[in-house]
Amino acid sequence: MGDRRMPAEHCTLVRILGESVRPGERRTLDLQVARLYTRTPVEIPVVVQRGPQEGPALLLLAGVHGDEINGIETVRLVMDELKVRPLERGTLIAIPILNVFGFLALRRELPDGRDLNRFFPGSAHGSLASRLAHALVTEVLPAVDVTIDLHSGADQRHNHPHLRYTGGDTRSLALARVFDPPLLLRAAVRPKSIREHLVRQGRAYVLFEGGRARSLDEDAVRVGLRGITRVMEHLGLWKGPSDMARGAVHLSQSKWVRAPMAGIFHPTAENGSHVARGMVLGFITDPYGEQVRHVKSPLEGHILCVNTSPVVNHGDALMHIAYDAP
Repeated sequence: MGDRRMPAEHCTLVRILGESVRPGERRTLDLQVARLYTRTPVEIPVVVQRGPQEGPALLLLAGVHGDEINGIETVRLVMDELKVRPLERGTLIAIPILNVFGFLALRRELPDGRDLNRFFPGSAHGSLASRLAHALVTEVLPAVDVTIDLHSGADQRHNHPHLRYTGGDTRSLALARVFDPPLLLRAAVRPKSIREHLVRQGRAYVLFEGGRARSLDEDAVRVGLRGITRVMEHLGLWKGPSDMARGAVHLSQSKWVRAPMAGIFHPTAENGSHVARGMVLGFITDPYGEQVRHVKSPLEGHILCVNTSPVVNHGDALMHIAYDAP
């Protein structure tokens, strides 16, 4: 067979942030969103790399919440791999840190206390969160076909590596199966999230969760990197497959198990493990040695998240259990 590569002059130019990116080219563009009160401009680097042939555009998005480090490291490893394993076709768009404000302060929110993932599609004349969301929606997302959004658990909540997709979205479900995570959860769409915006646009989107905020979890990074590699191979951006599917556990609903009393929480069930109805997940003691309460699972399922705080109040979320409902 002959070389089927399309000559560069006949290839479609990918336009992002008003700039054109040619086949085989790698560029780092700056998404400009605001100025600090010191007049210092705030720019978000957007790395764009194209293969020599036409193909789909994949967005790797991390740092939507500024204190979630695992996704940032995962995207870095993909970009590092590109140095020795160039793209075969298509376009990879990487935004390792979207919420640079939060990252600088290691905070989940923007400086005004707003959660960026609750302001999509945003507005050019709104709050800082709304303006940042609007900039991403108008300047980057029109060039994107598939999005993988990388997150971690909030402070003192450790997420077992799993992937979330939108029910009824067949493209995202197919993408999730290719990713092949340990656990696969059909999750409801949160209003004004980036997922809601992309689902309405008919774009394929999945959300990976792993580890916890303000920490680096090597297992979560490894699972995320493996899944992204499989998706890139499936889309033809890289040659593959390099790793055979293991088969994800499919889950459709989830429920938080809450503390029956205040005290010191001692988890005994392992994060990610399968639990039976009535199984002891841990116990809570009071500081004075007068009370001990066992925490039992109200249902059969898999543990998605564990509260890592040793001190809990009555009603605090302790463990998030996902299950497959008929």
